Amino acid sequence: MKFFKLSALALASTLALAGCGDDNNNSSSGNGTNTPDVPVKPPVDNSLSEIEQAKEMIRTAKLFVSDNKAVTDAYEDVSDILTEKQDTRLGYTFDIPSDLKYYMEENDVSQLTAADILALANDAKFEVALGNITLTPENGFVATLSTDGKFTLNGTTKVDVEEYDYLYNPQTGLYGSVVVNQDSFKVAFDGFEDALSSNTSTDNFNGSLGFKSIKIGTGTDIVALSSNTKGATVSGQFSDKVVVNDEFDINDANREGITLEKAVIKLSSLKLTANDSVIEAKDFEFAALDVSRKLADNSLVVRTIPYKFAITGKMTKQKPMTDVEITLNATANDADIKKFIIIDEVGDIEEAANKYVGMEIVLAIKGKVTKESTTTIPLDFQANLKRTARNVIELQGLTASVEGKKLFVTGKSSLDNNYDVVSTQFTVEQNKASIKLNVDANGDFIKDKMGKLGDIMVNGKDYGDLMDNDGKVTAKFTDDSLIIL
Repeated sequence: MKFFKLSALALASTLALAGCGDDNNNSSSGNGTNTPDVPVKPPVDNSLSEIEQAKEMIRTAKLFVSDNKAVTDAYEDVSDILTEKQDTRLGYTFDIPSDLKYYMEENDVSQLTAADILALANDAKFEVALGNITLTPENGFVATLSTDGKFTLNGTTKVDVEEYDYLYNPQTGLYGSVVVNQDSFKVAFDGFEDALSSNTSTDNFNGSLGFKSIKIGTGTDIVALSSNTKGATVSGQFSDKVVVNDEFDINDANREGITLEKAVIKLSSLKLTANDSVIEAKDFEFAALDVSRKLADNSLVVRTIPYKFAITGKMTKQKPMTDVEITLNATANDADIKKFIIIDEVGDIEEAANKYVGMEIVLAIKGKVTKESTTTIPLDFQANLKRTARNVIELQGLTASVEGKKLFVTGKSSLDNNYDVVSTQFTVEQNKASIKLNVDANGDFIKDKMGKLGDIMVNGKDYGDLMDNDGKVTAKFTDDSLIIL
């Protein structure tokens, strides 16, 4: 089933049109922290002649294309902020509290001190719980587990890792166990708290996960995380009472006829510092709910539908020098989901006939990035999208500020019955100049047989053509001048 499936479009090289929409005029996302208002067209610079306005619009577009490449280059290695060793250590660090909690639950233990863990060094059950890591905790290291499932962890421990793999030995003709990775590092937990499970039966679960800080490694290899003890909160409203403990399985609950009325995960702030970079995520929110239907064979089909994803992120980096904040909010109308999303006779999800679910998407980027180690590019970009009919998504406004000059873009995409984009039209404006561009179902800009993409207009007058000849895009003006993009 192609549910809300949309083809990606080259919308300022960063957006993919996706989504849903609204069956009425209500705003589905409001004006919260992560939802900037729809951008408005910048004021007109009347000091420029009409043909200069036409040229200025094309020059700004050219700058945007080149600066966008610089930003893309700056973000190429975002996923490489952590070295492979640091990334592996991070994974093992979060295994420690979950492994200790598992052991304590399985063996009815309420507290583990450093002395307890050292005494368990040769205990088979403890070794199974920890897997391929060994802990050597310092004095003051302590893990506790309450009767209601709340787990806390504080203190510093040495972590030794040995990873094995079964490899073929051509000399013996046999497979044998071989150590493929060895590592030793320190981890310091301050205020780690896991209250994501409970032994209390409830239809309104509330849990949390967080810590003051976690420091992994030492010296230049250190990775530092900071949050607060209730950094992430989780709430779940169910159709009947459930026990949300480590044995809880939503599929089992569904088989008993229990569904998720609403689940919301929020993160107040999480900061990661490593090498020359600092990444901070804040105001994160994710929400979802269940829709269900009992089929002819009396089985209950349940589908979980996400309806909100919002986050503000900030990244600073030394090479290339980067200081950028990104805000993303994609919010559907949860009331529309409950009214208009249905499960058909074979268990597929679809929208009710002549109805559609409301959704708005906002992306904003602000900050600066260094281009070629010498030029600092200020960034100021925002786009707001909304589905305004069952088969229409509108780009309500996009503003891009490039070296003090602003472009303003609006657009509209038409969808088919499978939610694929079949056509899109953009209007790019600056001052009184504008150009309309059309995109086909494959995401390619449409041009006529002469290679013309569109007319460059100012105040209703034609001042030139934007041409595409074998991939070379050129603006040709009525005074015979050219600008190559």
